[in-house]
Amino acid sequence: MPRRLALAFALVASSSAVVAWAAARASGSFALLIVTAAALAAAGAGVGLVAGSRISRIVQSLMRRDRAVAVAASHELRTPITALRLSLEDLTLWPSTPADVSTELHRAISELDRLSDAVTSLLDSHRQDQMDGVELLDVAALTTVAVDAWRPCLPAGRQVLVATGRPAYVRVDSGSVKQVVTTVLDQFGRVGRGDVSIDVAEVGHTVRVQVTDQSAPRFAPGVIHGTPSGKAASVGLTLQEAGAVAEALGGYLAVADTTTTSMALILPAARVGEPA
Repeated sequence: MPRRLALAFALVASSSAVVAWAAARASGSFALLIVTAAALAAAGAGVGLVAGSRISRIVQSLMRRDRAVAVAASHELRTPITALRLSLEDLTLWPSTPADVSTELHRAISELDRLSDAVTSLLDSHRQDQMDGVELLDVAALTTVAVDAWRPCLPAGRQVLVATGRPAYVRVDSGSVKQVVTTVLDQFGRVGRGDVSIDVAEVGHTVRVQVTDQSAPRFAPGVIHGTPSGKAASVGLTLQEAGAVAEALGGYLAVADTTTTSMALILPAARVGEPA
């Protein structure tokens, strides 16, 4: 028995080392997270020390860090690359720029385009890793459930009108989508005027969840950017944090430039029957 117990503890220790190594490489593939969780679960089963809830927290933490890396890479790489390219293009148009310098600038722009393509390819590959094995999610149905839970938050005299139409499918994490939708709804429940209209529809290659009321615009129009918070799905988000989550899912959260307050979550649509 002591030998078996010692072996079980060794399994726990080695599995914990695997978890620590995976955390240090948080930008790795989702498959690494699954292997890590499986190793930890096997060790826990042998000695009865690791609870399922702890495994879940570890995996969720690694996934949040993995998602944060993707968002940071998108902002911190794509934005300066685009800005630098515009600056170089502007220099080529200056009358005072010699022809030989202009030629070198165009060469630099070509190299910058190659770098931009490489960054885009890496981010797309990461996003595909995130989507592999994720089941189709009907955003229309999820929004309806979220609205039913949120409806009592509306003050007396205000109504919520939901138009979902046919199912609108995406292939992303349902908990993250619900987090963003609930965050948007909260912005219309605490303040605002008049009835709240919610429209869920597939528009082109995207799925749109648009929320509108009759109040004057309360937010600056445009895409809401932010920094991932790493909060659990049960914890409320700010609009900026929700914007970061939406971008990590491959979409974005934006405020419409209209005469009333209108906000929309846009996600890449998934076709029914397409491979996971």
